Amino acid sequence: MSKSVLESVPASTRAWLAEPDNPAVAVMAARLFGDSEPKGLWAKRNGYEPVAGILADMREDGSWDTPQRDYQKYGGSLWQIAFLGELWADGSDPRIKKAAEYAFSRQTPSGKWTANPKAAYDMPCLTSNVGRAMARLGWSRDERVIQALAYDVDTYRRLGYLGCSDMSVFTLNGYCHMLVPKHLLFMGEIPRELWPEGAEELRDACIDAMRDKQVHCYLPAEAKEFQPLIYEAKAAERDEVREGYLAEHPELHFGPKPGWLRFGYPLSYNSDALESLRGLMAVDEPMRPEYEEAVRVVRDAADDQMRWTLKNSFNGKMRANVEKKGQPSKWLTLYALQVLDYFG
Repeated sequence: MSKSVLESVPASTRAWLAEPDNPAVAVMAARLFGDSEPKGLWAKRNGYEPVAGILADMREDGSWDTPQRDYQKYGGSLWQIAFLGELWADGSDPRIKKAAEYAFSRQTPSGKWTANPKAAYDMPCLTSNVGRAMARLGWSRDERVIQALAYDVDTYRRLGYLGCSDMSVFTLNGYCHMLVPKHLLFMGEIPRELWPEGAEELRDACIDAMRDKQVHCYLPAEAKEFQPLIYEAKAAERDEVREGYLAEHPELHFGPKPGWLRFGYPLSYNSDALESLRGLMAVDEPMRPEYEEAVRVVRDAADDQMRWTLKNSFNGKMRANVEKKGQPSKWLTLYALQVLDYFG
């Protein structure tokens, strides 16, 4: 089945993916199709226009803005690290090494990255995003990146749910479905033999959440009624409000979150069905019946040339635009084909 998926890709689309303007996609597409890799192209990844644009904005100390704005959307320094990882930048570049030094300097002793290093608030989504980027950029075996994963494990165990501090009360799920793919993608970048104690437990919890909600069906219809109630309640009363609402609505009606069906790249703290399937793939999760609908959603999003359109974008908000919204995306096409090849 996986063979037929790749064999059904038109020659024009394969040639389009192989164009040298996006070296990372061209090389990874060659690997996917079993073609010879274009000689020397992998080393030219930092010449890709969005990567070059981000690096051109970098300051002398490896940052992009003041430390107080590390998490500023989407121009802060930690976001640039995340985006460089998503764009498969070449971490051997001295500029990226300098940026990595800055990023590590903003990491707390616990292993986390946060909008405010002095704050006690837990932001495992940010830690997973930055940690995944650092691993992909060349620090996958660095003890500081392993410590970041250990922090994610500890946060899950300490809070008792998949999410940030104090957020479970705001969702009928009781956890953050947007976080789950970020954890899986982060774990997938670290050699499994280096996973800290408890990482397998975190992986399994994420897998269970994905299976329970068929990957993308995590939005309950009741959320529209529930959200005003919980936000208007006093902080001390929110647990009681949530428990009361769930008691009155013992059966929730889950469906797809519309935004998860409109694929984009790169993503931020949110996710979508395609990225979520990539997360499952990253940790070697096999195909299961619960994933069939999400795989179908990805398959059906292709046009007649087997190309996937960029429907969500941070262009105009990032320091460099990535492809064009409303046009076929090489990133999405590559990743969709990888997913369909993996899951069949």
